[in-house]
Amino acid sequence: QYVPLKQKGRRFWGCCPFHNEKTPSFSVDTDAQLYYCFGCHKGGTALNFVMEMERMEFSEAVQYLAERAHMQIPEVGSSQAGRSGVGSEQRERIYEANVTAARYFHSLLWTDEGAEALSYLYKRGLNDSDIRRFGLGASPRGWDTLTEYLGQQGFEPALLKQAGLAVERDGRYYDMFRGRVIFPIINARGKVLGFGGRAMGDAQPKYLNTPDTPVFNKRQGLYSMNFVRNERDVGHLVLVEGYMDTVSLRKYGVRGVVATLGTALTPEQARLIKRYAPEVWISYDGDAAGQKAALDIFDELEGLTPRVVDYPAGQDPDDFIRDKGLEGFERLRKYDAAEYRMLRARDGLDLTTQDGMTQYALKCCEILKKVSDPIVMENHLRQLALQTGYDREILLRQIGVATHSEAPKPRQYAPRDTKARADDAALAERVLLTLLSIGELPQEMLKAEDFSAGVRRDAAAWMLGGRPAAAFVETLQDAAARSEAVQALNYAPLPDSHEEKLELAQTSLSTIRRARLRERMAEIEAEIKTADANRKRELYTQMQAILKALED
Repeated sequence: QYVPLKQKGRRFWGCCPFHNEKTPSFSVDTDAQLYYCFGCHKGGTALNFVMEMERMEFSEAVQYLAERAHMQIPEVGSSQAGRSGVGSEQRERIYEANVTAARYFHSLLWTDEGAEALSYLYKRGLNDSDIRRFGLGASPRGWDTLTEYLGQQGFEPALLKQAGLAVERDGRYYDMFRGRVIFPIINARGKVLGFGGRAMGDAQPKYLNTPDTPVFNKRQGLYSMNFVRNERDVGHLVLVEGYMDTVSLRKYGVRGVVATLGTALTPEQARLIKRYAPEVWISYDGDAAGQKAALDIFDELEGLTPRVVDYPAGQDPDDFIRDKGLEGFERLRKYDAAEYRMLRARDGLDLTTQDGMTQYALKCCEILKKVSDPIVMENHLRQLALQTGYDREILLRQIGVATHSEAPKPRQYAPRDTKARADDAALAERVLLTLLSIGELPQEMLKAEDFSAGVRRDAAAWMLGGRPAAAFVETLQDAAARSEAVQALNYAPLPDSHEEKLELAQTSLSTIRRARLRERMAEIEAEIKTADANRKRELYTQMQAILKALED
């Protein structure tokens, strides 16, 4: 479905879907049930592939593959839907009600009932093509117009209440959204989760979202995720505060734009962003409230590289993009976290006075204490020295970093020619793990202790216990560990014949065991320097035994 594959040897090969390439380096090993790219080093099981391609979490990928295979699986207890106690059939029925409602809202725009909402959208600079692209709509003004319509389509009132489309009062059901512009909230898989409704005129609340349902939780999703799925090459997401900001930026060609759903950024939303891009541009309003909100969410973005889009004071993304267009947006300064904090440190200070400049320098030094990257630190430090006139050495002392004159002398280490040997042993371990994963080695030939402590030893122990390599990869939650395991299980090229593979295994095993002996030799040499006479005799005896083993 994703990659055309051709068989070559025991593997199937194709161009990697995760990075641009012309020569195929993406391989699928049907024996080990693993994929691996020798170019970008991404790999894993079928579940890992779906998680990477579709940007899903583990439970979502399981559900997705089960649906494709028409398999019944137990409800996933960690999901919002699982906690609700609602089964998959009921959730699908809610999705059906939502998409039927979305189509109804959309069709209503071009009727007298939706004239006010349509006029509002036109005034915000949208045309009919934009409105259709985002599936925008209008909710009727009547108390139960939508409820009656959906009832005629076969949806029970109790289901509509469960979907957040209706509310119940005194045994009667009424529409949740009345007289509003409607923004459908659609996930990356194209399912309508719920709606955001903007009131006309001075009605309150100005914005109303679908309440939490078995398929929707405003803390866990982002608006416009249905567009993000096909924007893999963008490399960042642009985070805005509202629906119209999202629509306007996208209308003018800004990609990767998403919005929170009526809440401040939540940890769940931050994790969702991280699944799609390593960097996030915070694109909040240029007023004081927007600037404060940008500062407040930095702590939620652990593991991401945040940048702040600096709009002119008082302008919001919608106003700016309609005035300056895509080129204007691209020219806007995007500050990194430390740089933006330093910019905001000026607020309320008079930098024309010595006291104001001193306070500014002290605030910036506190900010720079949290910067771990030495190059980034140096860039900001130079700028701060120019702005404040303080000597670089003084600023470094205030930050708490040792200056050049105070820095301790580096420790001296005796050079040893061990790198090549260590690399040879690591390569040999990969050979053995790959051969073991495809059933080419007798298990009695190896033991787990032959491998380096960590992922490779764990993988060996797992397979020597008679369990498949793919199942071991599934147990690894840490991405770095999983990447190391997949790389270790995908050594190539291997010989064609079984006899040659066994010969390669014997050579690899010998390489590993000799490397362990050399490591022990280095330990003995170091210990001899401080050992007493009795201990030295023991160590020399051990060294002679190792030297004899290395000669054999």
